[in-house]
Amino acid sequence: LLPNGNFEEAPSPSNLKKTVIIGRYSLPKWEIHGMVEYISGGPQPGGMVFAVPHGTRAVRLGNEASISQLISVKPGTLYSLTFSASRTCAQDEILRVSVPPLTGELPLQTLYSSDGGDTYAWGFRPNSSIARLTFHNPGIQEDPACGPLLDAVAIKELSPPLPTR
Repeated sequence: LLPNGNFEEAPSPSNLKKTVIIGRYSLPKWEIHGMVEYISGGPQPGGMVFAVPHGTRAVRLGNEASISQLISVKPGTLYSLTFSASRTCAQDEILRVSVPPLTGELPLQTLYSSDGGDTYAWGFRPNSSIARLTFHNPGIQEDPACGPLLDAVAIKELSPPLPTR
């Protein structure tokens, strides 16, 4: 499992300006770049409702924002990364996921689902014992409050498949 992958461990109140996290290392166990918001599930200002799939908290990545975490892994071993993500505005949103040497861009389809968005699974095979997991919003939206909502991030080592007889 990933430390603070469900974002329930909150930033210090002094590191929040309303919902915006202030400071690169203010979100426990994560490094942030750009405008990252710490979101509570439920009704939001402006009439939107965010369904948070795990617990009561999630993060929203603003324009060109990212969160990342260094993880200990076994080189050459297959891992599954799972997470929940949804759009927060009607316009198209993309979430870029990377664990070197791989990077993928996922178009987010769900907008305001009642159960907190879609669950994604992404496989990767790291080439070193420390890997940097990064979620990045590559978009430049007209509304800076738009951006992917992310929660329930987990990693699991997968067993190699057994040979068939």
